[in-house]
Amino acid sequence: MIKIKTILFLLFISNSILAQTNFFKMPDGTILDEKTFNRKKNDMIETGNINVGVEAGIIRNDSIIKEVKLDYLNPFTKHKKKIGTAFEIQKFKNKEGKNYDENYLKGKASLINFWSINCEPCIKEFPDLNRIKQQFNNSVNFVAITVDSSVDVENFLKKHKFDYDQITDSLFPLLNELKINALPMTIILDKNGIILNVYGGLITDNENEVIETLKNSL
Repeated sequence: MIKIKTILFLLFISNSILAQTNFFKMPDGTILDEKTFNRKKNDMIETGNINVGVEAGIIRNDSIIKEVKLDYLNPFTKHKKKIGTAFEIQKFKNKEGKNYDENYLKGKASLINFWSINCEPCIKEFPDLNRIKQQFNNSVNFVAITVDSSVDVENFLKKHKFDYDQITDSLFPLLNELKINALPMTIILDKNGIILNVYGGLITDNENEVIETLKNSL
């Protein structure tokens, strides 16, 4: 009889646990049900900028409230993993609307800067980028890639000097294919189009290193 009571008690406990609903408390205090939390978590992870952790929950009546911890990552770290791989210039289109040939940048080292007309740090580093180009002139490919339209860029550059070859209207390849969601960012390629280094944020602090890398790639 004691065994039967024990079994019934364990079954009751198991059923109670299974019946409990999981809720998730976000850092800002918002409480989300499990379905909404999983959807939000997947969206955050997809950006590549956040680690989402869940700590042990607090049981309240028939619910378990779990604490969510967010660890914000450097948005440029994932791109450094591409060092040693080929930069896919063929994902971008020229002024005629045709995709660049995969060999377009080969034969010279390349400096590629990702920017936007609405990005203040991007504009702030124009003088540094222009100075680097003046030093190497035609011995290096200097390319700037932006999500902005060709018309907007043309009008913007009438007031701001940024003397790079511009690849515009690149929203889809930048966000959906290369997953670039933070600006400014600069990459250096060797003569074979292989990524040598990735620099996130202002190039100013890394200008000497960039120049040295380009010199060694001539």
